[in-house]
Amino acid sequence: MKVPVSSAVPPFSPETTDLYIWTKRPFDPAKKTVLFVDGGPGATSHKSSLDLPDWNLVFFDQRGNSCSRPPTKTLFLDPRFYSSENTVRDMEEIRKFLGVEKISVYGVSYGTVPAHLYGHFFPERVQAVVLEGVIFRGGEPLIAPPRRLKTLQKFFDQLPDKMQARILQLSQRSDMAPNWFSNIGMMMLYLDDPLAAYRRFLEASVWTESLIVPLAKSFEVTDPEETEFGFSHVQAAMLSCQELGLSLPGMSFYAVFAGRKLVPEKINLSQKYYCESLGFHENFIPALYQAAERPSVVPTTYIQGTMDGATAASEAVLHFHKATTGFAQLILVARGGHAPAHGPLASGYETGLPIQQRQALISAALAGEVVPEALLRDLTASTKLRWLRRVRAARAASGGRP
Repeated sequence: MKVPVSSAVPPFSPETTDLYIWTKRPFDPAKKTVLFVDGGPGATSHKSSLDLPDWNLVFFDQRGNSCSRPPTKTLFLDPRFYSSENTVRDMEEIRKFLGVEKISVYGVSYGTVPAHLYGHFFPERVQAVVLEGVIFRGGEPLIAPPRRLKTLQKFFDQLPDKMQARILQLSQRSDMAPNWFSNIGMMMLYLDDPLAAYRRFLEASVWTESLIVPLAKSFEVTDPEETEFGFSHVQAAMLSCQELGLSLPGMSFYAVFAGRKLVPEKINLSQKYYCESLGFHENFIPALYQAAERPSVVPTTYIQGTMDGATAASEAVLHFHKATTGFAQLILVARGGHAPAHGPLASGYETGLPIQQRQALISAALAGEVVPEALLRDLTASTKLRWLRRVRAARAASGGRP
């Protein structure tokens, strides 16, 4: 389908650009429709196993990614082509193309940004919004939340003395990045029950140099290579550098050891490899995303893992209190990682009752309904994670259009 490029793009750009949308089942006009908004930014859902049988589940490649790349390289590398509000306009064009009066929206990770904004700008077109792995604001609370550092420090302090010594020794080696421990640790914090997973990883690899050295190197931040199909580093950089704070000097996802203490890394390698390569130098001042500046009145469900190292649980709580004024429910998953509901649904590695329970949870939330306590108890029993819920009634608010 075709969508407007944006009035912000210079006249030499075409008036429209291609946006690719798809479903895994034939579109059924009798069913309600949900639009899934992927994360990253830069990710694509072509390999996703996410399925909600009772819904028309619609996927799309966000502008600049895979099948939604623009017709010219000039437009592809134009920062004005990329913004969360442009994505919101694209989402509204998708709704109109599908010919449905209302849609529900399911956003995960970065996808929670345009999903929330769609509820703000087009409330009359929304049945409900589901946000999982919630971004409340850009900058330090997203890039370098203090709790992530405290979590990894506490984890290190509780390891056996011999393993601590080995980790510190490896961190001093020339063939290991000084930030390797926090780098891998951050990725582990995407998982459910992540500290147990990280400990198993260290126990299995840290004593074998032929294993730990190449594994650690595979996690290093390096100069990305853009591919035509798949994760889009250009899209990721354009949005992260302009709206999420990746371009801020001294801002880093990672930490290094000073003695036995983890301290924030002073060099922002992501800024070097992502932002600077596209013209966002250290003096660039981003317009940081702030969800509270664009409140939403539509029914909203939050799903947030308490151990999430990518989007802090405290930020989801702030979003719940400050960025929505309609009916809202906050589902905290104790020891959950970045996507405790979506992750197993999308990966296809898990089947059976836990998958059906997650589908039931998402379906209720997308309908704007209170998720039953019995379902949360069943999820707690089947996943060995605690699923806790808080519900808030609607309060007065107003919305607007972009």
